[in-house]
Amino acid sequence: MVFTVFSAFGRQQSGCFLFNNFFDKETIMSMRKQTLLAAVLCGVFGVAVADSGQNDGMGGTSNRQAVRTNKSDRLPFGAGQAGLSFNAGNGFSTTINLEKGPVQHIRAKYNDRNQTPIPINGTDPYANVDGTRNPHYLTLKDVKPVIGWFYNPPLGQVWYENRAHNTEVYSVRQMANPAIPAAPKFGGLVIAKVPGMGGSNGNVFFGEWAPRAGNPPQNSTDLNMADGKRTVWYVGDNPTGNTTGVRTATYNVLGINKHTPGQNDFYTGQVTATFGSGITGTMAGRISRSSDHVDFDHAKIDNRNGTFADPSQGMTGRFYGNQAAAMAGYTTRGTGNVGDDVAFGGSATDIETRK
Repeated sequence: MVFTVFSAFGRQQSGCFLFNNFFDKETIMSMRKQTLLAAVLCGVFGVAVADSGQNDGMGGTSNRQAVRTNKSDRLPFGAGQAGLSFNAGNGFSTTINLEKGPVQHIRAKYNDRNQTPIPINGTDPYANVDGTRNPHYLTLKDVKPVIGWFYNPPLGQVWYENRAHNTEVYSVRQMANPAIPAAPKFGGLVIAKVPGMGGSNGNVFFGEWAPRAGNPPQNSTDLNMADGKRTVWYVGDNPTGNTTGVRTATYNVLGINKHTPGQNDFYTGQVTATFGSGITGTMAGRISRSSDHVDFDHAKIDNRNGTFADPSQGMTGRFYGNQAAAMAGYTTRGTGNVGDDVAFGGSATDIETRK
């Protein structure tokens, strides 16, 4: 099969002659484009490889058969930073650098003439807007400019929002579906970036993923989050580790659950972490969306490794940066329904003094 595909690109050899006579020119051109797209995507976004199954303590996911967290691989966007790998049924992709990959590429699509990104919700973090207006697409040319001169299909529809607590939210709806199984499957992906981090603290991300919907339309805000494989996740560059003796911190937290680009459908609130000087610390507070809320009052901090958990509701998370400057995690709500899962994250209100 590989020989046949490459014959479509090859010189007029006997195999290619038979190939060209068996298919009409339109079919051959379509196959050439599909193969080119798949080959480029494998080089740009990584190919399926044997995943180690470890996350290096950088984060976690609600379904490790679908999404895994780890340090990013060298290709395509750089190694050693917070990343994700995906499995839509054909094996895990390489681990993608979130900051230098989708985050920077999507932000660039929304830059104005001064290279300032303009979110679709404007200056109002609580605005509801139509996500199908003025659609933006990430194309092959955006990630491989030279090849994009000749063939420039849309890889996915993308959105940039700036929401509560100055949290940047990046969304992707995969459109292209290369024929080669090794090409990665970004599906529907929502990436929230905890504000105020970076530098020595590193970046922290959280969000949700679902497989690509079959035959996606040209313009839609449906990220397929009703799918049974929907997965929530969190990951960061610089886990705090031991938090014994860290002073009490209050975090402005945002939560994500089945986001529709353009809609203010987020959970928001404040959460306080009291670390203390012993092995165990406590948490308090809640995040809310309308009448629904996620409580942190029963979550316990393990100061030995800077993590927190509330097993009664399937909550798990971690602190990041100097002096626990940020936190992120998820809860499965204890319902057994992946549609109820919430990913969350936020930075300490006194973060400037914690850097």
